Amino acid sequence: MDIPTFVRGRDTPTLGIWGYLRAAQKVSSTGLVGGVESVSGLPRSLLDVFGRLAHDDVEKDFADWEGHEGSIPHVHLWEAFRLSGILMSRRQKRTRAGSPSNEMLVCRLVATLDALYETRKREEYAHILATNSMLYPYTAARLEVTILQTRPSWVQTLRRCGSICDAYRDTPNALILEEILDKALERGDNEVDLDRETKVRGVELSLF
Repeated sequence: MDIPTFVRGRDTPTLGIWGYLRAAQKVSSTGLVGGVESVSGLPRSLLDVFGRLAHDDVEKDFADWEGHEGSIPHVHLWEAFRLSGILMSRRQKRTRAGSPSNEMLVCRLVATLDALYETRKREEYAHILATNSMLYPYTAARLEVTILQTRPSWVQTLRRCGSICDAYRDTPNALILEEILDKALERGDNEVDLDRETKVRGVELSLF
């Protein structure tokens, strides 16, 4: 997806394709297209919020997102992305007054990812690949180093969830990401910058 938060260490600026597409739809006779976007597996309305991640009031947009009806695994996945969006927006030093603490958000995110992980054990969801899309919310949680350092059980749960992102698990993309996240946890670096770390390594990281 051509949305900056999903690709780190880019050498070239985003083309803003998603924003242009949605702007064109908005002024068309049919209006904005709803439903789930087929490539990402996320509701288009949620992708719209991620497209505004640089805006000061985006946390309110995530908090107000009404959700979308879908299978149980997908609903867990979408909630994980929503919580991740709030955490990622706060890394830009913006926190909405009266909103939940980062500790509570990470707690809920870990619980949501764990619930998504458990759905793969149910036969009726065997054909659903939602667990392959956990890399972004997994990363958002792992970046909260200060919180995770005092909660090793959460780290263990996150590692278990990250291990089943089958589409990426053994790729250079995933291995480099894991190296960055592990080193940040070891040195207690809560300010780890994925863009800086990936550029130092001369790579672009896809979190999708």
